Amino acid sequence: MNRTDELEKYRKIIRQQAEFAPLTDSEFNQLADQMQIKTFSKGQVLFDQGDPRTRFYYVLDGVVRLERVDESGSFPFINYVSPHKAFPYRGLFIGETYTYAAMAMTTITIASFSMATFEKLLRENKQMMALLIAQMGQIINDTEDRLQRMVTSSASHRVKQALILIAEDLGTHETPDKTTIPYPITLKEVARVSGTTRETAGQVVGKLVDEGIVSYQHKNFQFNPESLI
Repeated sequence: MNRTDELEKYRKIIRQQAEFAPLTDSEFNQLADQMQIKTFSKGQVLFDQGDPRTRFYYVLDGVVRLERVDESGSFPFINYVSPHKAFPYRGLFIGETYTYAAMAMTTITIASFSMATFEKLLRENKQMMALLIAQMGQIINDTEDRLQRMVTSSASHRVKQALILIAEDLGTHETPDKTTIPYPITLKEVARVSGTTRETAGQVVGKLVDEGIVSYQHKNFQFNPESLI
């Protein structure tokens, strides 16, 4: 497949996604004419916190890890973007820089568009704007719920909540009572999300494994999130 065929393939895929459905063909062409398709290896950085906010991204394959830290660098906020989701929504119309860093958590294939063109089309398309507002409202609700669930002095509770949050973002439901996270998740990652040390995260996960509540093999988790509540 040559580069032109590859771009056309992804162009068709993206055109079918809900995020872009409200656009007219003419509007979508304005966006897609500036589209870039790139593949990043695990660990590669798409952009850093504070970089100029010039591109809007859509994940085609793999997982992107978003992280925002405070001025001291001691209190990170971590989130994940799974396939067929877009980012960043924060800062639209007002932000000049990215408010968090984005890194490939796995090998990823990603489409990006001119942020200026995306914002222009939002202003012109009321249906697209309404969809965006609904998506941002859901993001705010989810973020508030997560912060409330993670505010506790119990490290064990935070580790359990971190596993639940990761499952919500990345998990697939094989059965009603079993969720599999189909991406490798290290204990260090669990520790960062839960605000604990790797040793503490390892101890909590090890106890859950011993109790038969969690399966953790080759960095892959499987469990029923309700059993961790």
